[in-house]
Amino acid sequence: MKPRERSEVPAEDRWDLSDLYASQEDWERDLARLKEFPDRIVRWKGRLDESPETLGSAIRELLDQLRLADKVRTYASLRSDQDLSDPMASDMVARQAASAAKLASARSFFLPEVMALPDEVMRSWMDSDALKPYRTWLEEQLRFKAHILSADEEKLLAMSREATRGFHNSFGKLSNVDMSQRLPEIELEDGRAKLTNANLVSLLESESRQQRERVFRGYYGELSGNLNTMASLLDGHVRSAVFYARARGFDSALHASLFGDRVPVELLDTLIETTTEHLPVLHRYYGLRRRIMGLKRLAMYDLYVPLVRPPKNSYSFEEALELVLEALAPLGEEYVELAGEGLRGGWIDKYENRGKRSGAYSDGCYDSPPYILHNFTGTLRSVFTLAHELGHSMHTLLSNRAQPYHTSDYRILVAEVASTTNEMLLLDHLLKSSPEQTKAYLLDHLVGDFRGTVFRQVMFTELERMLYERVESGAGLTSNYVGDIYMKLIEKYRGDTFAYDETDRMISTEWGRIPHLYYNFYTYKYATGMASAVHMSQMILSGGSETPESYLELLSSGCSKPPLELLGQAGVELTRPDTVRAAMGKMDEVVSELEDLLT
Repeated sequence: MKPRERSEVPAEDRWDLSDLYASQEDWERDLARLKEFPDRIVRWKGRLDESPETLGSAIRELLDQLRLADKVRTYASLRSDQDLSDPMASDMVARQAASAAKLASARSFFLPEVMALPDEVMRSWMDSDALKPYRTWLEEQLRFKAHILSADEEKLLAMSREATRGFHNSFGKLSNVDMSQRLPEIELEDGRAKLTNANLVSLLESESRQQRERVFRGYYGELSGNLNTMASLLDGHVRSAVFYARARGFDSALHASLFGDRVPVELLDTLIETTTEHLPVLHRYYGLRRRIMGLKRLAMYDLYVPLVRPPKNSYSFEEALELVLEALAPLGEEYVELAGEGLRGGWIDKYENRGKRSGAYSDGCYDSPPYILHNFTGTLRSVFTLAHELGHSMHTLLSNRAQPYHTSDYRILVAEVASTTNEMLLLDHLLKSSPEQTKAYLLDHLVGDFRGTVFRQVMFTELERMLYERVESGAGLTSNYVGDIYMKLIEKYRGDTFAYDETDRMISTEWGRIPHLYYNFYTYKYATGMASAVHMSQMILSGGSETPESYLELLSSGCSKPPLELLGQAGVELTRPDTVRAAMGKMDEVVSELEDLLT
């Protein structure tokens, strides 16, 4: 069955963007306002050292401009993602980006002038009534003092962003539009279906091994024909990140990426080392999977089929919604009511349509609902994805309600805790409320979460480090190079249970479909989020009245404090390897339970 055209999707299944802009004309008016902002902001140039009152007024002007620019960006981005083949939406994104680039160029003087203020002057000004509301924001900006350039240099860097932003966008067009249109139709057990990015995993969950192999070969066969272009795009993106890191005086692109979250490189080192130590647990699970499936060797297309038949083959969206809301009851009535109202009130774009961006995400701005893009397929995996993205959206909602604009935008390091905690609460609810015979299925699902959210994401983090180090050494990224190192990582993480025949080795092209490689060391945050969520959900479910309150306080804190400090106040210490080791211990327990139940 081919995906519907966007025009064929009922209104009740789409997100309601009228809460953001009532009409295209309203968006156009705000875009026109953005064009006036460069002239307005440059009026403050050369004046920021006049007085704390002048600086406070300039900060208000800057934040007001950023807030409106974010609103304009959000609408254009959502319009584009609902149908990437829509030329009008693509034009909106391009025009918004051009205005944002001009605004960034115009305000490039701002931080250099703030940084030029003597430290003793800034310390005394911070206590003034004019700057007290912006103290946290200012202190965060001043952290970058060593990495801020002159006003002219900052202007050049800002102007260059428009020229370097296209690599990720081009990847999205290639993956979700061009390649998607060329993906073949596959013969299934009950008919034929066109392969898409959205239905790939669900089709690989089929009990028919022959169907799984056809799906695998069909998808990765097409993907392999795009690898040179994808390698070129990835090379360009990595080179851009390396350029900006070097221009600002960071030791590497990795250091530049971690600086904003105040995350030490040692945290990544410890995460990779601890995960590597526990690979035998993952390999043990693969051995169990091979035995239960009655195979001499696993193939890559055998990883998604459940070891135990799902308790229910398909969920309607309303059933999924009710299930998720029931699971989130430990977080309190207000949390559940707000979530239900939002999901029934236009937050979510539910189903796949032609040209729609694959996957799922939560996005929004300070002046909009927290929108969710989903490609719901009715599987239990889709139900968990709904819980995950709802965690992000509720985090956004609570933070926006509690924080002023300039401290509302929480860090991703904290964000993945909010999303994954929701998944853990859903799993606990299902384990408690489902018949006993479904327990093995749910435990297998939890292992899949560990595999996908911890082991797989740490593997991507290792890959990213290799890619960036290669470019930083003066070499380039080719499809052969990326494929070779990716295959070595696959063999490390998946062990000797797999056949690694010709079909299996097609997995060496998988890097070409991973959008997170364009997010500059984002993937490790999924792993730390999972480890933190295991700890947090266990505290919430233990029944202590203070834990849900401290957790909701975390979700309401935005970026008012550094992310590791906020997590520590909620009871999660990520700087210690014990948190990751405890999560791996949970994985070990679950694999042992599965072995007892299935053998």
